[in-house]
Amino acid sequence: MTTRNRAGRVLTVALASVGLGGCEYITAIEGNPNEVAEASVDQLFTGAQVNLIFFAEGQLSRLSSLWTQQMTGVDRQFESLDNYTLTESDADDDFARVYTGGGLIDIRQAIAQAEGAGRMPYAGILKIHEAYLIGMAASFWGDLPYKEAVNPDIATPVLDDQAAVYAAVQALLNEAITDLAGTGTGPGAVDLWFGGNTARWTAVARTLKARFFLHLAEASAANYALALAQANQGIATTTGSWKAQHSAAATENNLWYQFMRDRSGYIGAGDRLGPMMVTDSDPRIARYFSRIGTPAAYVFTTDVRSLLGDPGFGASTYDFPIATCSENQFIIAEATLGSGGTAAAARTAAAAALDCEEAEHGLAGTALNAQAAVINGLTGTLLRNEIMRQKYIASFLNPDALNDWRRTCQPVIVQRKGGVPGRLFYGQQERQTNPNIPAVGSQPLRNDNDPTACP
Repeated sequence: MTTRNRAGRVLTVALASVGLGGCEYITAIEGNPNEVAEASVDQLFTGAQVNLIFFAEGQLSRLSSLWTQQMTGVDRQFESLDNYTLTESDADDDFARVYTGGGLIDIRQAIAQAEGAGRMPYAGILKIHEAYLIGMAASFWGDLPYKEAVNPDIATPVLDDQAAVYAAVQALLNEAITDLAGTGTGPGAVDLWFGGNTARWTAVARTLKARFFLHLAEASAANYALALAQANQGIATTTGSWKAQHSAAATENNLWYQFMRDRSGYIGAGDRLGPMMVTDSDPRIARYFSRIGTPAAYVFTTDVRSLLGDPGFGASTYDFPIATCSENQFIIAEATLGSGGTAAAARTAAAAALDCEEAEHGLAGTALNAQAAVINGLTGTLLRNEIMRQKYIASFLNPDALNDWRRTCQPVIVQRKGGVPGRLFYGQQERQTNPNIPAVGSQPLRNDNDPTACP
């Protein structure tokens, strides 16, 4: 999947998923009817956007939500996953998405076309997509095929150390920021996210740089200062939040909505997050979870649980958050404390994050005043823990919520027997075709950036 031995799957996978993007993936064939025309940069980018939606909003989101107890698996394989029974096939498709079907192979081809045409802002936006996929993959799998990946002359790419992958991702994001300020045209309306707005993409790149520096903060606290410097230039308003676009068209529905519709009863409301929001009288709860039964109530303790809220995260048209204003402000708050900054500055950033949440969910500007009041009364470790608790709530269903929890162990979660898995197994398909992927029993239990399990 990381080289030409899997490249033949790219077109098929992209065509199968293109309905979500709403446009054709390949141009009409002229001349030889057996010859497929080369995909244009716009067509490759459409496939990359669709692929990233599936990566951010699909199985990795479900696994993260189960293991942080934002959601709870109550039936079939999701009950097993909730209890940490994990196999190498459970995230096989997601590992594949890093490379094929709109992943690294297509993105690299699109970057080459954009750079060849002198369209540097377009190349920058594509590099952000690559950086997101690779950076998030490093957080879940650790060492990855990257430097030698998608090279047609290398059939079995080696695994790069996780730290080297993160360093390469940071360098790629630096390139993206430079490219966004360069000459040439961007993707325009082909960009489903921001219509080619370079200022918004630059802010997204800064927030992603901050996120990935935080991924390394458990191993080295020096990364807090690096994260803070980037987040101070990151997403500042909800209009700049990076969110997957969905509509009422069946092929463009929110993926959690589709999952809950097609596999009703497999996953329900989380037995940690749900009661927490009830205790807090959190006004976001109706956007997160549904009331059920007579009289209608939020239910978190049985197999028949509340589902996702509609309107809200359970709506078919809900635009799923990938990187947001509130995340960026919470990064500033945590990184301020982690780098030796003042409690007052951290509280200011946390309050700004709650302001972003009010705007994101259409709440009154005073809706989260109670949460802000709690933060304003704290210092030291208590302040840091409350910041992470509030970020945990705001990061609902975002795969990165699991990285936050692994790094800080906040909020405290009563883990199931055996403890939350430290990492995912590599994709089964990759292991079977690349001898550099170790057998399941030889793979590490934890990634280097997360050496210590939460108690």
